[in-house]
Amino acid sequence: MQLNSASAEEDFQATGLLCREVIISLAQAVYDPAIHDSLDGVVPSDTDANRMLEAYIQFAFPGGSFKEVRSHARASLALALNLQHRRTATRQLAALCVEATGSTTAVISIIARAGE
Repeated sequence: MQLNSASAEEDFQATGLLCREVIISLAQAVYDPAIHDSLDGVVPSDTDANRMLEAYIQFAFPGGSFKEVRSHARASLALALNLQHRRTATRQLAALCVEATGSTTAVISIIARAGE
């Protein structure tokens, strides 16, 4: 689906769904349960992007000084979930969601490249 051709609330909600799926796939790509422990001790499910990304970022940047990086990923996913379920979804919110998802992808890519 192209955001430019979207016209109805359902189209914009679908953008949220796609962004959520991108973030889940991103988390699955970088998360390794053998080395990334979740912050709360709960083993993430295959779709728990929050816990997987938090664990990955925490491993790369241990300690509280990088909590903003973890917050960035959480906020991006929260925006996607909000858009997906918002009955009054708009093009503007969908565009923000796409941008946030791209930004989170870029941030995780930067972290991953540093480990190479």
